[in-house]
Amino acid sequence: MNLYLTEMDWHQNCCNLEKQKLEMKVMHKNSGFTLMELMTTIAIIAVLAAIAVPNMIGWRSGTKLQGAVENLRGDLQWAKLKAVQENGAVTVLFLLGGTSYEVFMDNANAGVRDAGERRYRRRDLPAGVSIDLGGTDFNGNDYVTFNNRGFPENAGMVAVDSSGGAGRNINLNRVGRIVIN
Repeated sequence: MNLYLTEMDWHQNCCNLEKQKLEMKVMHKNSGFTLMELMTTIAIIAVLAAIAVPNMIGWRSGTKLQGAVENLRGDLQWAKLKAVQENGAVTVLFLLGGTSYEVFMDNANAGVRDAGERRYRRRDLPAGVSIDLGGTDFNGNDYVTFNNRGFPENAGMVAVDSSGGAGRNINLNRVGRIVIN
């Protein structure tokens, strides 16, 4: 085994070390981003955000409307079942302003909650969603009452609108079937 390096071996090792140092310097100088690359990336993100944000706002408004309609449908169904369970009249009253409604035991069957009548629920609609009281009609009333057999005293429709311009209707027929349109 030869412990001494020949001149050629020494020259190759030396050149390899010089090459590695040079490559490290080149890599060190090229690490990072140029200002132009950063500005291009920011411009692309801004364009994508300008396209996506309005769609997300519209989607959010539609989701709030759909959630409010599903909650109202569920509460109408619940009121129908509660009337059978309690063996009495249960009313869903749409309050002035159209931003809320309440479900209560209607002992007097008057469509108005009197003192002593138990309120089961009061639900406020999300911001930007309201009940169109002009488009809501249960034979001229702004309430629907379910009798002790679960049938509505007055069939009709509830119109729910959103600030985004969309709207949905909930129809209730004489046998108590609830359909969202």
